[in-house]
Amino acid sequence: MLDIVLAGREHDVLARLGATLCGIGQVGITQVDSAAATLKAVEACGIDLVVVGQSLVDTSPIDCITRLVRQNAMINCAMISDMEQDAFHEATEGLGILLDKIESLSSLLNGEAGEGTQQ
Repeated sequence: MLDIVLAGREHDVLARLGATLCGIGQVGITQVDSAAATLKAVEACGIDLVVVGQSLVDTSPIDCITRLVRQNAMINCAMISDMEQDAFHEATEGLGILLDKIESLSSLLNGEAGEGTQQ
């Protein structure tokens, strides 16, 4: 089973993503809206992927991922972002973020070629 945390205040978007991911097969989804809850979920279980939305209740998405990487350098993270590619790369360099576009994540998980930035 693939365990995924969807973190963000975009509840409807993340719920649709979660439903899509569950349709692929053996996927467990945990949906949270804060960095604190994300860190707690990652610490408590063997999470395979964290997808961070554009807005969290307690910090910025980049800060959340920075804290995740400090907690577990091997964590797989994706971030929903509307930043331009160069600005995204500059802001997240060294964090190991897999993708920056939700469309790319869906395409990747469906085995299609994505258009997002792979870091």
